[in-house]
Amino acid sequence: MNGILVEVAQIGSFIATLGTGAVLYAIALWHTGGKQMIGALPAGFLSINARFVLGMPVKALYVPLLAIVLWLVTERMPIGRQLYAIGASPKAAALNWIPVRRHVMLTFVISGFLTACTGVILASKPSKLRIGQAGVGLEYLLPALVGVFLGSTTIKPGRVNVWGTGGVVLVLAIGISGIQRFGGEFYVGPLFNGGALIAAIALAGYSQRHRRSAQ
Repeated sequence: MNGILVEVAQIGSFIATLGTGAVLYAIALWHTGGKQMIGALPAGFLSINARFVLGMPVKALYVPLLAIVLWLVTERMPIGRQLYAIGASPKAAALNWIPVRRHVMLTFVISGFLTACTGVILASKPSKLRIGQAGVGLEYLLPALVGVFLGSTTIKPGRVNVWGTGGVVLVLAIGISGIQRFGGEFYVGPLFNGGALIAAIALAGYSQRHRRSAQ
């Protein structure tokens, strides 16, 4: 759906994804009646999150494995180079016979699939209460944006990259957890993420301007 809105309807990707996210959130609220969902979950579903491999929680292995796959695709395969070309200039990419529409829509499909997998892992988190909430994913929006924008200023300045994004997300998670453990208030998380997002966009813009002036 997001791919169609961006490529066919020519709506900006940020507006399209933000709008569809709000619609899906509203549908989830309508389905649940705005209430918490309570129920028993099968052991196999809970093992997605609770299992241990080599003494480590299995969920700790998902991110590095996914990062390696994405790095191989974006940095070592032709489709990755084509995606970077599309991000730099869709018109120039189309003139070089790159199937822009197909690649953009495929990217949105893969992104949606990975987001769905994340939701499944989050839902399988062991909890004695077995409570589900429709709005549990909203708190991850800002950290995701911060990770991408600030990640493009590290490792490979001016270019969105896997390791930069992963490193920033890890730093944000450790920073917020550390602040909370030292007695930080409940509002510290959103404040930290909001400030980091502003700094990330400013640094990303500065990095791009510096890169263009150097060229």
